[in-house]
Amino acid sequence: MTQDNSEIPDEIATRSKAKSDLVESDTDEARAAAHEERVQTELTAQFQKLKDEARAIYGLVNGRRGVRRAEDWAKMLEKAGDEIANGRFIVRCLGAERFLDCETVAVLLSLRQNLIGDLKSASAANIMMIDTAVISYYNFIRVQGWIGNLSLVFEREVFGQKPLNEFHGAQVGDALEEQLRRLAEVMMPLQDRAARMMLRSLSAIG
Repeated sequence: MTQDNSEIPDEIATRSKAKSDLVESDTDEARAAAHEERVQTELTAQFQKLKDEARAIYGLVNGRRGVRRAEDWAKMLEKAGDEIANGRFIVRCLGAERFLDCETVAVLLSLRQNLIGDLKSASAANIMMIDTAVISYYNFIRVQGWIGNLSLVFEREVFGQKPLNEFHGAQVGDALEEQLRRLAEVMMPLQDRAARMMLRSLSAIG
């Protein structure tokens, strides 16, 4: 039986393609392995760098409150990373932590998480700008609260209350109202600064 010679080139082409696919597959696997090895090497180098930096800083903080051993410092670094992620650090930095209104804290943390969620991948710089924007927003609404509370004092009649001069006399009462009114006017630039800082931070995030 004679083999059809026309089938030989097709068979050769098929074998050649299979061999080429096998070589390409081996090449892809080699590239993947090389990439994985490179990433692992970089991660190992970063981890070693962090350990070296932690040891160097530990020498500076050793003996201070809460840091008696290297393990204490490692736990503190880990805690710092967790608090930056969940917003605990930024709440603590607002000041008067024990007296902060829970609803206000909930609003600030919700805004923070939403801003972070709007980014595909939030870098450390993004987090810092977001925290700056949140603090600025908090300062903005806090100053507004002061202005509103002061208005209750020097605009008492508007809210159905007796004017200050009925409690302290005309001269003292009028002087108090004037000073409180001026104080409210001084607060307006502070509120404007907080608003501008918030806007700059929000612009830097995007």
